[in-house]
Amino acid sequence: MGSLKGKSVIVTGGGSGIGRAAVELLCEAGALVTVADLNEEGGNAVVAAKPSGAGQAQFVRTDVSREDSVQALVGAAVTRYGRLDGAINAAGVLQHWKRVADLSAAEWDFVCNVNLRGVFFCIKHQIKAMLENGGGAIVAIASIAANLGLPMSGEYCASKAGVMGLVRAAATDYANANIRVNALLPGSTFTPMVERALATKPQELGGPISVPSGRMADPKEIANGAVWMISDAASFMNGSSLTLDAGISIV
Repeated sequence: MGSLKGKSVIVTGGGSGIGRAAVELLCEAGALVTVADLNEEGGNAVVAAKPSGAGQAQFVRTDVSREDSVQALVGAAVTRYGRLDGAINAAGVLQHWKRVADLSAAEWDFVCNVNLRGVFFCIKHQIKAMLENGGGAIVAIASIAANLGLPMSGEYCASKAGVMGLVRAAATDYANANIRVNALLPGSTFTPMVERALATKPQELGGPISVPSGRMADPKEIANGAVWMISDAASFMNGSSLTLDAGISIV
């Protein structure tokens, strides 16, 4: 994997799940990480757990659905580390488990405001910072739901499909500025958010038995892909997507 030592990287949703696993991998690689999350307890815990001798980490409480909050996040990363080289946008929420005609406007807005509007704000301001230092790499965590019609998940599928369109457009806009923008499409991943959902909606989620491999991914298995995508090892990957789902999307 291309060296990430000394690189300034933002990870949204860094307080748990895939985001937290990405923070841990980046710190192990010697990166300078800005952890963003709405959950202060989780975000601070990730920073506190960083092994001594690893890269640096700071926590910035962030609501990705608010542009001023995202702008402040990017500013904090640049202020602390002098630049921004990479970003993994992992902040997201799950669906309401309702059929499309039963969704309220408020439920639609809640999911889309975080999963799509939030990614737009992040990519927008991350690109602005990267333009100041000659380039960078951004990964948006989408989902296999971007390409599949999942039941009772209209707002979620739409938000993740929107992320895919945004990624392709941004990649096209800034390829000549040495900025790469890609998407990662995880399948079923056993994050704390999914664990909570399984406790209340086991039939809707299906559980590990719905995956050909018979298990869900560990967050670190997904985070490994995201960290590789922002490294120089993926230097020719732009406007593309990486699917990590143990084969669920091919059956």
